[in-house]
Amino acid sequence: MVVFSVYCLMDLLFDIRGAEKSDYLKSIGADHVIDSSKDNVIESAKSFLKARGLKGVDVLYDPVGGKLTQDSLKLLNWGAQILVIGFASGDVPVIRANIALVKNWTVHGLYWGSYLTHRPQVLIDSLNELLSWLSKGLITVQISHCYRLVEVHLAFSALRDRKAVGKVMIVMGSSAVPRL
Repeated sequence: MVVFSVYCLMDLLFDIRGAEKSDYLKSIGADHVIDSSKDNVIESAKSFLKARGLKGVDVLYDPVGGKLTQDSLKLLNWGAQILVIGFASGDVPVIRANIALVKNWTVHGLYWGSYLTHRPQVLIDSLNELLSWLSKGLITVQISHCYRLVEVHLAFSALRDRKAVGKVMIVMGSSAVPRL
């Protein structure tokens, strides 16, 4: 199965911006990282797929939306799964129903926050499972920057300026900020 993350048994292709993010993803095992500030995302993905003898992508994980999503649809195999989780680009893409029908694609919309209203136990159970995995060391969280509450403007700047390689943490009720 090939997963293409336009932002992560399977080949993983990631689209990011910047050498630091690229290096980090490679260090944790990404098969192919595309720096969209330098590379043509679709051509780079096609070259990777061809080098591996693969026809296309089986899962499109999309938190970005916009033109990148539209272009990424060209990479999808018949029967692919599309996971729509957001529109960081600010543009909502159009996934044409006639193409989805002919190619037998399944489009999954996932807004995790709505589970609090519609299926709160699923949200609670999933959070408990994630915290369990975290406590067992099965997953880790990459914290890129850490700020005190009075420095929240710096946290937003790190996100806006695409400086974060992982999560940005705000420390509440403490004057000491953990060293990363």
